[in-house]
Amino acid sequence: MREPVTTVRVSSLLGHGQVELAILCLGSLLRFAAEPLALRLHDDGSLTAADAELLRASLGDVELVWRRQADERIEEELARYPVLRGYRRQSALALKLLDAPLWAVEELCYCDTDVLFFRPFRGLFARPEGAGLFMTDRQNAYSVRSWHLLRHRRLRLVRRLNSGVIAMPRERLDLDLLEWFLGHAEFRFAPVWVEQTGWALLARRGPCRLLSARQLVLPAAGGAVARDCVGAHFVGAVRGELPRWRRELEGADPGGAPPEALRSHRAGACTAVHLAVSEARRVLARRR
Repeated sequence: MREPVTTVRVSSLLGHGQVELAILCLGSLLRFAAEPLALRLHDDGSLTAADAELLRASLGDVELVWRRQADERIEEELARYPVLRGYRRQSALALKLLDAPLWAVEELCYCDTDVLFFRPFRGLFARPEGAGLFMTDRQNAYSVRSWHLLRHRRLRLVRRLNSGVIAMPRERLDLDLLEWFLGHAEFRFAPVWVEQTGWALLARRGPCRLLSARQLVLPAAGGAVARDCVGAHFVGAVRGELPRWRRELEGADPGGAPPEALRSHRAGACTAVHLAVSEARRVLARRR
């Protein structure tokens, strides 16, 4: 007797300005995943009723968590964490770090609205029990400095973690650790990377794996299109590359081919040396 197939609930965060991108990218996630998926969309506070109607017409019967609906519940969950409450009120990305896992029942499966898939795949959220799973970044894109790792023993990070895709047990969400981390103003020198740094900190608290950087790619500005990739994460700095990749990979689905199994490897620790190298490369790139 065949076991029943479980539908995986995948969360994502978006606002009014990302609706068209979400329809394209999350639509490709639903289209190419071998496993049955359902979407839970977290409103950043800017979605409209018309946006919700368009999202449901394009992506099916999605679960929509409105910001006003989430505020009451999550604020209660964070009653003992004043720094986290303040961060959540200041940054929409805090909803990805806090609301998405707190809203999950047992496991968080998450995909950003700017991850576009080009061919059939399976196992996007597959991981050993108790482990975390994330994408692989091109660099150590964190909001802390290399010397912070030397000064603070509690500041332990996974190397080259990218939070475009996440699979993690809800129990791995350590609010005490995040409250400590965000309580240090010096750990927020790059606000856009604070959320990702939070995930790298949580990931280092237990087993962690990173998805293959050959299968799920972070494009480089002006770089070659990875024709054999399964998908790509078009973060803000390279969002302009999406049309070119889409044109060149249009029809990448061979039709009838079995879904490609996504691979992952054990994540390594990010040392002060690793972070210093990333810092130096960014400085050199700005001077060119």
